Amino acid sequence: GLGSAAWPERAGALLRERFPQATINVQNLSVARKTTADMAKRFEKEVLPLHPDLVIWETGTTEAVRGIDPAEFRGDLEDGLAKLRASNAEIVLMDMQYSRMTNALIHFNRYVVTMRGVADVKDVALFPRYKIMQAWAEAGLFETTAGTADGRRALADKLYRCLGAAVADFVLRRPEPQGESK
Repeated sequence: GLGSAAWPERAGALLRERFPQATINVQNLSVARKTTADMAKRFEKEVLPLHPDLVIWETGTTEAVRGIDPAEFRGDLEDGLAKLRASNAEIVLMDMQYSRMTNALIHFNRYVVTMRGVADVKDVALFPRYKIMQAWAEAGLFETTAGTADGRRALADKLYRCLGAAVADFVLRRPEPQGESK
């Protein structure tokens, strides 16, 4: 089993199951607490040399936590997307995670809206993790107040399993690009 493997590994495993003849390698290059600008600086040395077919860029959390100006976030996101486009990879933006507790303390919505706007203008797919997790929480699918270490591990395992499946499904179902990028 995958134990408590994060969603990228789980999505990769599901895609390999679906396409056993394909070579599907997943590289998780995430580093916690980095801004969008910090991440974009890593693209040329760490992402582009891998010649990826698909890049899923999850970002926005650090900006929301720090209260960085959404206009600055928008510019950094656009700069990063321009760098990623040099790879000719398909690009999927992924917004931040949702939990009732963090949502009560951090104003994520303006960053979610900013990402959606940039994705629309730049013709890039957006995996709406925030909205998906919010819907799961409101439907009672996740008990986000699991107080014990075992409870938190079980919650993380279930969440990663569900996110991995949702991302794999998103990748399989997204429409083909319509001509040249804008």
